[in-house]
Amino acid sequence: MNRIALIFLSCCTIPPLAFGQSGGDAAAGKMLPDTIQCTLCHGPDGNGNKGSVKFRLGDVPRISAQPQAYFVRSMEAYRSGKRTNDDMQVLAEQLSDKQIRDLAAWYGSQKPSGVATYFYDPNN
Repeated sequence: MNRIALIFLSCCTIPPLAFGQSGGDAAAGKMLPDTIQCTLCHGPDGNGNKGSVKFRLGDVPRISAQPQAYFVRSMEAYRSGKRTNDDMQVLAEQLSDKQIRDLAAWYGSQKPSGVATYFYDPNN
């Protein structure tokens, strides 16, 4: 009986990130001031700002419907310098862990338009 209870408790307490969830609040992510900066290149729903020169050149990935755990790891990597991109590093350094989770929830909840062009690497 104790073994069954232990298995049950283990399953119920696995962190949300293990299942691709960030534990963030999508509504809060949408309202973050930094989301406005994100939209300059990634667009309001993460599908890209067609008016952005960087997007048209293919330098900006779509982040709509991106797995939340991946989004969080990517932003943490930009913040720490493990991943390099001048624009992203500056933005990521300004974000708290909660803000990153909220942005992950917001962009993860958006529907992709067209073919997804984000660069998904489950190890990064």
